[in-house]
Amino acid sequence: MKREKVCVCVFIDALGWDIVQRHSKFLKSIAPERKELKTILGYSSACDPSIISGLLPYQHMLWSSFYYSPETSPFKPLAPLGLLPSVVMDNHRIRSRVSNLIAKCHGYTGYFQLYNVPWSYLKYFDYAEKKRIYKPKGLPKGESIFDIMVSLKRPYHVNGPSYDDAAKVAGLVTALDLGDIELGYVTLGRLDAVMHSKGTMDPEVGELLEWYEKEIQKIYDAAQKRYHDVALYIFADHGMHDVKDTCDVQAAVESLGLHYGRDYTAMYDSTMARFWFMHEDARTKIEWQLQNMSQGRFLEDNELKQLGVFFEDYRYGERIWLLNSSVLMVPSFMGRKRIPGMHGYHPDDAESSPALLSNRAIPEDVTWIHHIFKLMTKELAIDHQPVVH
Repeated sequence: MKREKVCVCVFIDALGWDIVQRHSKFLKSIAPERKELKTILGYSSACDPSIISGLLPYQHMLWSSFYYSPETSPFKPLAPLGLLPSVVMDNHRIRSRVSNLIAKCHGYTGYFQLYNVPWSYLKYFDYAEKKRIYKPKGLPKGESIFDIMVSLKRPYHVNGPSYDDAAKVAGLVTALDLGDIELGYVTLGRLDAVMHSKGTMDPEVGELLEWYEKEIQKIYDAAQKRYHDVALYIFADHGMHDVKDTCDVQAAVESLGLHYGRDYTAMYDSTMARFWFMHEDARTKIEWQLQNMSQGRFLEDNELKQLGVFFEDYRYGERIWLLNSSVLMVPSFMGRKRIPGMHGYHPDDAESSPALLSNRAIPEDVTWIHHIFKLMTKELAIDHQPVVH
């Protein structure tokens, strides 16, 4: 027997509005309603928790991967590794193995990676996403849609930890075939990986979208077979920018003769540099140096508040210098080489906008990615406003 209704959410990482505009026939037959949304400043570590909670980063407390906290840093024992030859300890396979070991030792279940943060600098930082956000109680603050479903004893399916898109689709199709869920939520990441490595204009992007269309059609067909009413939403967390220029922020700061850890501390993400200062002289020198560089700008507190990423304890940075659209920080603590595609720029930049596609009319007040949460609660007839505990 058919069940009454299911809400199906397909998250395609980096499905930007410009990509959907360029490939205008993508899913037009089953999701004709489409809208440009505004993303949240930062990376998936900020966007994804907001989508599933309806909260902004300053509320759920997840923004960038690392935050300044020498007192609670779990990485202090790693400092001696910085004395080993870089060809050994900067090898990505070794770093990946060390990351896996740390996650196991500390019981981390969320996405965890040390990236290329120097071993001797890690002792100044703690890691934000210690728990898997798609599990109940996965957010530091607030409730996700999965917390709510558990509390209401409503059945749902969310993909497992596998990174394989085909396996995730198959898992959701199986759950829908059984007909015993009210919410199906799947996250697909291959598009993001392809555009990071090849850019947004590579032919593989179009080929992958064709594959996604076939797979999402399978999901939709399975849902229609077992449910009278199927609410389908396909959305992203952010878009993707083609990299056109690079900027060596570290070299500019290090040329000032200041001492890392004694005068200042910094986290060099791919598109932003985040600073903490031990004295005003360091602040003055670094601000002067970067204000004279045309490839980025400092974000003031008022703007950070408007974007929902201002933290009163400045754990994610006392000063944040954001690169202009399509400029990549090379090297950074996230990578040492230039790559063709990147995200994490200002939400107002055109290529930053994610897309929302649906078989439902999209309300006018759905304008940011964290508004997707209220689409889910509405479809599930859940009377719940985002709450911060």
